[in-house]
Amino acid sequence: MAMEYKNTYMWKEIAEAETAVGAFLKVNADTINAVTAAAEKKGVKNMCLAGRGTSDHALIYFKYISEILSGYTAGYVAPSVVTMYEGKADFGGNLVVGCSQSGRAADVIAVIEKANSQGAVTLAVTNDVDSPLAKAAQFHLFLNAGKEVSVAATKTFTVQLYAFLCLACALAKRADLIAKYSTLHTRIAGYAAEADRLTTEAVGRLKDMKDGFCLARGITYSIAFESALKLQETCYIRMRGYAMSDFYHGPMAMVGKGTNIIVYAPEFSDSNEKLKEYHLADQKKCIDKMLSLGGDVTVVTDSKALEDCYGSAAHVSKFTSVGDEMEAMFAFALYAQMLACKISCAIGNDPDNPKALNKVTITK
Repeated sequence: MAMEYKNTYMWKEIAEAETAVGAFLKVNADTINAVTAAAEKKGVKNMCLAGRGTSDHALIYFKYISEILSGYTAGYVAPSVVTMYEGKADFGGNLVVGCSQSGRAADVIAVIEKANSQGAVTLAVTNDVDSPLAKAAQFHLFLNAGKEVSVAATKTFTVQLYAFLCLACALAKRADLIAKYSTLHTRIAGYAAEADRLTTEAVGRLKDMKDGFCLARGITYSIAFESALKLQETCYIRMRGYAMSDFYHGPMAMVGKGTNIIVYAPEFSDSNEKLKEYHLADQKKCIDKMLSLGGDVTVVTDSKALEDCYGSAAHVSKFTSVGDEMEAMFAFALYAQMLACKISCAIGNDPDNPKALNKVTITK
């Protein structure tokens, strides 16, 4: 008998996103300022980012927005270079960020410890103030999201996104954006209501899919990975996430008649008309190609232009215009989480307890 999704911890924790985002700055505003000051004092220009799974996906978002907004560059750390090869990587002079909801990712802790020994500025982002990672780093951003019971990370991912959005704006010294996003939690409820409606419309059509692809690009690129992961771990669907641009380089050959494709395509928010046209044309190029190959395409967007273009050719899950790609990521995250939870229950799974998985995964 199918579970009622509203009775799952996963659903209840998705619904706590508004409160969790609202609680973040109350305990972290001073730390964000301290990290920014420490980075400036040390002359930091580069960031090294370490995380696994969902935490890694949040770091991808951080890379994009920090490099767009500020003069910092950000690269990903391969933790096994430290833990399995005793590599010679030198993290000194960098801001090194380790991200783990539990704070118990042994390989991420090892990266932070090595970075400390080399004189780097180190920052942990966790949901546990007493975790080894929180204690290992010089600075700690506490997600303050409350306990997360379901194996699938939902509200903690949303607050990770928010933590990195706030940090990126601070590193960029964008007082206007800091003020704008300080009230983001008040808009989360609206995005959640829309995501709930849109995923209810989509679940009947998508619940029987066995495989497929999630695509995105740019600021919301990482939602392709996170959406695929949620469908993998709770629904056991063989989904893969790709950047639209990477998908053309080989994986597209797997698309045929009826292949399920979920495209996350935000409305471009910059005032530069030339870039706006390029952005829309790039999205349309991808969607057109998937349709021409016979793909069963779902477009998740807040773009009226895409809705007008594909309202009959594809399945369009249209949010009210957010007008800001960095903020649209939060609407898309809620959509991805709700879709996975509803499909999981509809096919008789328990999204709170996926087979073969534990809440805390420790890699070394």
